[in-house]
Amino acid sequence: MVRAFTSFIAPPLALAVFSSFAAGQPEKEFRFEVLSIRPVILPAGGRQGIADPTPNGFTTTANLSQALRFAYGPPGPMAMWMYLKTANEPSWFSDYYTFDARVSRRDLKAWQSQSKDNELLRAALRAALKERFKLALHEEPSQERIYELVVAKNGPKLKAPIADSAPPASMKLDSGAFLTWIGPRGDDGWDFHGATMQDLALQLTRVSTVPPVRDRTGLTGRYDFKVLRVQLQPDEERVYSYPVDHLGLKLRPGTENIPILVIDHAERPTAN
Repeated sequence: MVRAFTSFIAPPLALAVFSSFAAGQPEKEFRFEVLSIRPVILPAGGRQGIADPTPNGFTTTANLSQALRFAYGPPGPMAMWMYLKTANEPSWFSDYYTFDARVSRRDLKAWQSQSKDNELLRAALRAALKERFKLALHEEPSQERIYELVVAKNGPKLKAPIADSAPPASMKLDSGAFLTWIGPRGDDGWDFHGATMQDLALQLTRVSTVPPVRDRTGLTGRYDFKVLRVQLQPDEERVYSYPVDHLGLKLRPGTENIPILVIDHAERPTAN
């Protein structure tokens, strides 16, 4: 699977950084045994992204902005990392490169056993960015706007999932839930099956034009529910086009400490 910048709405928002770098903790050390990086020109309109690791390594076509955000951003679905806020990105960070890597035989068991957050792939990419692109960066604190998804005053109005209720046209989410778009590419709404509140928060994040949405409901169950799109008033932000009031939930504004990754130095790699 390729984690490209291809969600049906791609908002330019900043998301919290949970990488070991941003948390001020020692980075997990892991390196590819062999790594080839070559520049590539994509056809007009072509876009690539970060692919899942292969059993023996990693092969993908991505630009440096994507690689940086995946390597240093928070684990989880693409909506959690692809809008990580950075500063001083060189213009050539939008250029695409093919990455073709292999891990050593002694590391294969660990590589093949890494979690769905791909912590070893992230660590190996951090090492590759430093070694091949001479990347140096630091973190600066920043207070940013967010939305909080919370339970409304009268409590949640959510139904437990019906067994085997997922329709055949569903898309399986990382949590194991199923999502069916209502209308072309979800333009009219979403139909969730066995979904968590984090699933809903992530989907709302994908349509937010500015702040991300954080799950603050405290609800840990799974539910079946629909969220239908409505027309916005001229002064309303995009996230309100998918109201959640009927679920006994609401969105409220908040703030969060969201560090910015500042690029101090980077060099174009020599192709090999």
